[in-house]
Amino acid sequence: MLSVSNHHAKPMDRILVIDELPLISVAFQDLFRSINPSVSVVYCENVYTALSAKAYAGAVFDLVIVGSVPDGRPEQAIRELKARFNQPSIMLYSAVYDPGIIEKMEGSGIEAYVHRYEPIGEILEAYRRLSAGTRFVSSIFRTLYDDYRFDVRN
Repeated sequence: MLSVSNHHAKPMDRILVIDELPLISVAFQDLFRSINPSVSVVYCENVYTALSAKAYAGAVFDLVIVGSVPDGRPEQAIRELKARFNQPSIMLYSAVYDPGIIEKMEGSGIEAYVHRYEPIGEILEAYRRLSAGTRFVSSIFRTLYDDYRFDVRN
């Protein structure tokens, strides 16, 4: 389930990072440029702004990294982000474990689910996998899911 191919592989040059911490976007840009010098990262503080700001009208992104989701329910936000930005890959970047996200990844439009405290190598692996068109669940979340499934939520 976790390595199922997406419908297509594509270069991940244009990235939108939605997070409360602006420095996260700088870190992602530096990190991803170590693999792909063409990477350009844009920062936005929340999903609402990303979806409604005129500055993003007509913008196209290859990857949207979402660090915080409104009301903790990503489904609607993910659908709207995909529609607004030309069907980018979506990476949830969170410290909150939710096995339901892993189980619904294929149907929800989430291509990667990465724990905020994973080492750099794991984040790079997520980027590589997404660029190759495959889904990715980081080691921390995968271990929690494999070992506990429904016993550990939030």
